[in-house]
Amino acid sequence: MAAAESENRPVAEPQRGGTGVILIVERQAKRARTMQRALQKQGHRCVVTRTTEEAFFCLATETVPLVIIGSEAVGRSGKKLLDVLQGSLRPVAKLVLGPRDCPAHTVTALAKGADDVASLDLPEAELLARVAALLRRNAETTALRKRIGDLTIDLGMRRVWLGLREISLTAKEFQLLLYLIQHVNEVVTSEMLARDVWREPNRVTPLQSVIYVHLSNLRRKLKQNEAMDPIRTIRGVGYQLADSLFLLPQG
Repeated sequence: MAAAESENRPVAEPQRGGTGVILIVERQAKRARTMQRALQKQGHRCVVTRTTEEAFFCLATETVPLVIIGSEAVGRSGKKLLDVLQGSLRPVAKLVLGPRDCPAHTVTALAKGADDVASLDLPEAELLARVAALLRRNAETTALRKRIGDLTIDLGMRRVWLGLREISLTAKEFQLLLYLIQHVNEVVTSEMLARDVWREPNRVTPLQSVIYVHLSNLRRKLKQNEAMDPIRTIRGVGYQLADSLFLLPQG
């Protein structure tokens, strides 16, 4: 997975333990090793790659909360790497390194989705501080996402994906889906929805038709194929979102 030096020795080996690895995309082996050692002293697991192709492989096989991208990568195919990370469903923090006092590089990196930009020769203490801040921010962002199989809901951005397809929901449909996710595999009644989503507990009967329409629209948007019923109607009782439905292969 890690890139090989000229004598075919690995630049970096992922260490065991932890919940993810910091990916360093840097062509210069000496600079990469310096960053790797500094981060490993703080208990971080690291993988070093020399090319964006190797970086894509790491992203596909590892949980990567943070990517550090060297200036050469950003100036070339690294722009594609930033584009891919920007569209990723899994939050990945991006620290881009570049020449000191180069506004054009900073502007380009930020425009491509970098979360932070720093000098290539930044001191070890500054590197560790920036990494800690980005990981902390990433953890906060991750906490705002809920997943059920192929279904992903981002609470902060109020966006929803089914696989790689983003689903456009109204404000009420979003609230309704969030409530169903919070009660996944449970049967929720119209009374519960009126009380907790519409917040009009004294108007259960008039709201039943409104609730039904919103559930029907949400069900249609969540369908992966015609045979799928993402929101089950339990006649005479209520409705149920089953997690197993979103673990099925997409049709």
